[in-house]
Amino acid sequence: MTETAPRIPPIRSVAPTEPADQLRWLVDRAQISDLLIEFARSLDERDWEVNLALYVPDGVFMLGDRLRVEGHEAMRANTVGDAGLDQYRGTWHLSANHAIEIAGDTARSRSYLMGVHRLDGDTYRHADGAGWYDCTLRRTPDGWRFVTVRIHEVWHGGERLPHA
Repeated sequence: MTETAPRIPPIRSVAPTEPADQLRWLVDRAQISDLLIEFARSLDERDWEVNLALYVPDGVFMLGDRLRVEGHEAMRANTVGDAGLDQYRGTWHLSANHAIEIAGDTARSRSYLMGVHRLDGDTYRHADGAGWYDCTLRRTPDGWRFVTVRIHEVWHGGERLPHA
């Protein structure tokens, strides 16, 4: 086990009682869940510009306490190329169990993560990791965007991931 998820206050998703507020809450939750799914899809399809657009311009990506990348340009430099996800033949990221708490134009989420990283053409050679994504989000004119994405790794399998 690499890292256990830190104790954070539980995410309490309490539905409002007024019908108009309930509709807004349901739409917000669906949009945030879609954002989490698009995050995984854009990584796996190497759609870097779309992935960056999911963050506010000064957004932050963190891998535990080992890596902190702030802003679109730094994210681009850390994602693309031999030091980033391009070093793998392919990846598959699963984002599940989306817990979402909304407070006006801000939100936070915790979702499960499983990432499989193919090392070469042999599908039996892979490096895997799983844990949680803890995210903070902000409503923008373009929809919900990540302010922070923090990965808490809990376990690894297969071969060693370069960052692990």
